[in-house]
Amino acid sequence: MSIGLAFAVCLFGAALNQAISSENSAETSKQIRLAWNRQTLLDAYHKIGKTNSIWDTFANAALSSYARMRAGKTVDIELQIVETNCEAAIAAGCDDPMIAYLYARFALVHQDITETALADAFCRTAQAMNSSQYPDVRKFYASLWAADHRKRATASDPHTPPEVHALRQSAMAYLYSALKDKTMPAQEVYDDCKCLFSLLHVNNVELQRAYNLIQQPLFANHDKSTALLVEGKAYIDLAWQSRGGGWASTVTEDGWKNFGERLEIAENALDEAWKLNPNDPQIPATMITVELGQGKGRDRMELWFQRAMALDPEDGECACEAKRYYLEPKWYGSAEDMLAFGKECLESKKWGGKVALVLVDTHRALANYLDESERPDYWKRPGVWQDLRAAFTKYLQAHPNDIKERQEYALFAYRCGDWDELNKQLPLPGKVQYDVFGGKTQYEKMLRFAKDHIVDQKN
Repeated sequence: MSIGLAFAVCLFGAALNQAISSENSAETSKQIRLAWNRQTLLDAYHKIGKTNSIWDTFANAALSSYARMRAGKTVDIELQIVETNCEAAIAAGCDDPMIAYLYARFALVHQDITETALADAFCRTAQAMNSSQYPDVRKFYASLWAADHRKRATASDPHTPPEVHALRQSAMAYLYSALKDKTMPAQEVYDDCKCLFSLLHVNNVELQRAYNLIQQPLFANHDKSTALLVEGKAYIDLAWQSRGGGWASTVTEDGWKNFGERLEIAENALDEAWKLNPNDPQIPATMITVELGQGKGRDRMELWFQRAMALDPEDGECACEAKRYYLEPKWYGSAEDMLAFGKECLESKKWGGKVALVLVDTHRALANYLDESERPDYWKRPGVWQDLRAAFTKYLQAHPNDIKERQEYALFAYRCGDWDELNKQLPLPGKVQYDVFGGKTQYEKMLRFAKDHIVDQKN
């Protein structure tokens, strides 16, 4: 064997071993996370929850399924199990606060109720959770989502209500306490912190305060690479808050200064995290957003993208979404670049998960570049429906039980005027998620259109 060939074989073997090691490590991490979530959900319910033989079967099913969701198991199926069993438990009289939270989070949000009524339900749930003995991480989410929904319900108010600030402070305090648990899995740590940051993304002061608060227990109790990843994510969000998401001409001088300084902090944190753990796909995926802000070149973005996808080919919601956004016309690409990448995602035989639906997100983003009055016509443009149909078909063949995406597919068939396909998709499987269609009124309007076109075809 030649030296060159031997070297190539060694490289291939090393890459294969790394891929196998990464896959095994990911599965082990999922099992550890599943066990931790079962302990803080199912075990907690039986120790301190409001159990009753009338609804325990439903509660057990909902909590077990939610634990699997948190561990990264097939989310589309688990969502249905959580929703239907929470509804059954509540109907049977269950007054356990954890079940009430899951009911609000995964069932009530899809019903045709006002944002104020939804916020009221979340706030009642948060109050009940805070008075319970459930683990602090569960109280964190109850307070956080209550704050988010109360903020949505009062969106027209130029001043954030004191109740929202109080709920946010409560969520920060519970996460601070939860992070003292050294057994909390790394992925759980990152997801919890990321969720907090995302719901504070419009308030620079509160986001900085939140990170400052959790920094000590984060670094004291958890793997350093995970802590650095969280730090990187925090400073990316802070940087983009300073800059804003608009065109460069809209950014102030102070905005540019803070933007650059905070991105540098994020870059340094993520570089160190990557050196410590080159098997975590979230690190390179997050670095794409750093490159988006620093603009050092597309080659740099592609390097981090390829690293992320090599570690997690199912990653359609992190690396692929970050690259799609990077290619938008207001950044470093064009409509043609976006569509080319979206079609690459559709046609790839290596990438799975929701990667095929990046093409759908591409068209949604391009439509949003138009004035609102022009957007309905976008869906009638040549080639748009063919792309959407191909993307949804590929995804739903692999994930037939994903009710939300199937309902999204029906919505796009309606927008694009493919009445045959719309009527094939109706009646929709599972419970109708009215929020997908913009409310019950819009959904019923779609049904009338579908029915009218069946009549038209017969005539």
